[in-house]
Amino acid sequence: MSGPPVSGSGSPDQPAGAANRIHAGRGLALVVVAVVIGVLLLPSATRAPLDASATTPTVTTTPPAGGSSTHGHGHHSSTSTTSTTVAPASVHVLVANATTTNGVAGAVTTFLGSKGFATLTATNALVKVTASEIYTVGGATADTQVVAAALNLPASSIEPATAAVPVASTTGANVVVIVGPDLATRFNPATATTAPPG
Repeated sequence: MSGPPVSGSGSPDQPAGAANRIHAGRGLALVVVAVVIGVLLLPSATRAPLDASATTPTVTTTPPAGGSSTHGHGHHSSTSTTSTTVAPASVHVLVANATTTNGVAGAVTTFLGSKGFATLTATNALVKVTASEIYTVGGATADTQVVAAALNLPASSIEPATAAVPVASTTGANVVVIVGPDLATRFNPATATTAPPG
């Protein structure tokens, strides 16, 4: 004897079909999430690793003891040097007078000697200049920066390493200071009663 047929609009398979649709929806959502993650990670996976040698070195600067100053030509400037340490005794400086003030190259030479620089006998430049200039002999650019800081001259006073030095001879020097009116005013032997600034 068989039981009565199941009546109503539902069937035993309907709840199972709904569950299958829910599971299918979850599966689709997981696939979409996986694709999105893959798209986001793909550029970093294909990029070449960073080369440690390609990083830019950091250079720190420190202001000179004298700070900034206003020079006779009206420009407000300051001198800064890199953190590379250069011993003044290793810098051989030749000072040349490019002004009409007598004895100023000797006064600058004496001042640099008091700061520990190895100085050569002062001389005269082959030209007259409107502002002091510092030249390197043999490309010793760190040495020129140390001398500029000691004299409280702006970085713009340092001439390019390829520039010709306007003196008769640079023998024994790795830095040449061409004294202009700005240094002549500060180091004038006729008016100096105290140590020049710097």
